[in-house]
Amino acid sequence: MSRSWQDTNTGHTVRQLTDLPGGAALGYFRYAKHVPGGLLLAFGTHADGDALLIEPESGDVTPVKGRTGVYLGLRERDGTLWHIPSGRTVAATKLPEGTCTVLGEVPADVPGGISSVTCDGETVILSEMVHDLSKTPLPRGKDAPALWRYLKRPRTGRLWAYALRTQKTTKLVESHEVCFSHVEASPVDPGLVRFCQDMYDGLGQRAWTVRTDGTELRKIRPQEPKECVTHEFWWPGGRMIGYTFQDRRNDPTLFDLPWLEYSPTPTQLGIAGLDGYEVYLSDPMNHYHSHIYVSPKGDWVCGEGTDGHCFAYAAPFTTSSTRIDLKAYASIHTPYVPFAGQGVETAFSADSRWLLFNDTIDGVRQVCAVRLDG
Repeated sequence: MSRSWQDTNTGHTVRQLTDLPGGAALGYFRYAKHVPGGLLLAFGTHADGDALLIEPESGDVTPVKGRTGVYLGLRERDGTLWHIPSGRTVAATKLPEGTCTVLGEVPADVPGGISSVTCDGETVILSEMVHDLSKTPLPRGKDAPALWRYLKRPRTGRLWAYALRTQKTTKLVESHEVCFSHVEASPVDPGLVRFCQDMYDGLGQRAWTVRTDGTELRKIRPQEPKECVTHEFWWPGGRMIGYTFQDRRNDPTLFDLPWLEYSPTPTQLGIAGLDGYEVYLSDPMNHYHSHIYVSPKGDWVCGEGTDGHCFAYAAPFTTSSTRIDLKAYASIHTPYVPFAGQGVETAFSADSRWLLFNDTIDGVRQVCAVRLDG
């Protein structure tokens, strides 16, 4: 049974859905999470197991049988979870049943770390990063010089595609100035991959797509200098890409306050088509939001507040209006760390009745839910 309490800051009733001693959490905000039957995919931590299935309405939590290991993606239409149970073995587990099938092994001589699997289960996408983080470690905290040193570190990045059936390796993109991250295959097109360059959001073109044969490298929302496009994600249906946007072209604080949540420039939600060009841009919402995400039906958006605005937010959404009135639904009790965030990871139930999020309860991260208005 879930535990409930009244949030004194928002007036809403919050339900704690998981109560594992080692904690549990929804995956990163852009990860697909919905399993047929209205179940939501989450993950236990430490000794409590791997994948979990949550029924948001009842609060029932069911562990998935067997070790799932590293998450690579979820095909929501039939509940196929792509994952690495161990080493460089790629497997598919059918949810909610938990039946696991090994798809293949990525040889050790294929460069890079496994990042994603195409929606047909045929091709593995790998990201190769060559850099020395001992000299310029990833900064945690509000230290602008350390952040700029990290962003300017020498590095080389490559993306690779490895076909499990033919064992063919294809180099998709290469750079001797940046590495590549946020690598995620399309949920509907087995030949398409979305990724970003690990550069400062406003000083170059951040978001891209490329075909798995290395062709059709395209910018997602072409940027001018000091336009910040980041936190990109597949829009429901897989035919558009959402992202957060800040226009810092007239902002003199950019280099002293590189973190978007501390900038004086408002955050907006943008959506681009697969040709890369913007098809929607919301009115300014606020300046402090980190991730903005969307419900499976595209009828709600949610977001994480940051330092000084620690709430899980949501608002009804339609592309016919540029206005988004985000409302605080639940307080977040996890400490905020600049450039690291809180791991809130807001999401929606499949029927858009519940807003789900991670929060720290009695010192341990758990999955919580609050009922949406309307």
